[in-house]
Amino acid sequence: MARALMRMGYKNVLVLKGGWREWFRAKYPVMDK
Repeated sequence: MARALMRMGYKNVLVLKGGWREWFRAKYPVMDK
């Protein structure tokens, strides 16, 4: 798990910091709730 996170890099850092919602909106704006 940790290796996968480090491999994915900055994107996962945002997710871990609670920025998953912003990332999801940026990637799938149509699916924004």
